[in-house]
Amino acid sequence: MIKLIASDLDGTIINHENLCAKETVEQIERIRNMGIAFAISTGRPIASMYHLLEKWGLDQHVDFIIGSNGGEVLDISKHKYVITYALQPNVLKDILTLYQDLPMIPTLYTKDVLYVETVTDFTTSICKLEAMEEKQGHIMDLIQQPEIKLMYIVDPENMEQIERFYAQHKDPRYIAFKTAPFLFEFTHPLIAKDVGLRILQEIMHVNKDEIMAFGDTTNDVEMLRYVKYGIAMGSGSDDAKCVAFDTCGGIHDNGVANYLKEHLQTPEYKN
Repeated sequence: MIKLIASDLDGTIINHENLCAKETVEQIERIRNMGIAFAISTGRPIASMYHLLEKWGLDQHVDFIIGSNGGEVLDISKHKYVITYALQPNVLKDILTLYQDLPMIPTLYTKDVLYVETVTDFTTSICKLEAMEEKQGHIMDLIQQPEIKLMYIVDPENMEQIERFYAQHKDPRYIAFKTAPFLFEFTHPLIAKDVGLRILQEIMHVNKDEIMAFGDTTNDVEMLRYVKYGIAMGSGSDDAKCVAFDTCGGIHDNGVANYLKEHLQTPEYKN
């Protein structure tokens, strides 16, 4: 019996226009009326989510938020907030130094501001998409405390170069991965979305066989692998699809909504 559904946002239920389809909202509302809890599981910081939930039509339909790729968890009804792992300032500064000559722009989140090292038309368009205020700042100087993640904005044409450089310069103090075609993020090596799910398991007293999760790319792999019913988007990356229990349609085909409608008419999953 499914008791919790967790879903990635971008590329899974949020499209490239930063919108959530009406059909998806309706299916989330339906499964919650069946007694199934719904969690967002995203690379975005939780602080950036509050003003977007209403825009997406999800403000009344989310029970939990797993943010920063598992680095933080929020139980909305109980106002319980948990931080899992963070990168220390010296590690963050070492990353900035190592990657300073590559074609990528470092950023740093605060509650409702995204600081960027260099303001470009591209960074501005991303900030508008994320509904974040953009400010220019020297990221090295802004780092004063541990941070859950360090995010870089990358032109998609340069992403392969960045991933290749990372593969050649791995460091046990951190991991990094693409979270969107234009985002590359560094986090603590123990952070992954399944970490956030484990916290929700303790809160809800459920086991991983009672969880269904949807995702589309590399930062969803551990989550999809961890739960019994990991569902990858048909439009997603190969590594996500390789570990998934099943696949659904792509984001532009309302894949999550259609999958829920077809397979979850009751809390009993039918494949």
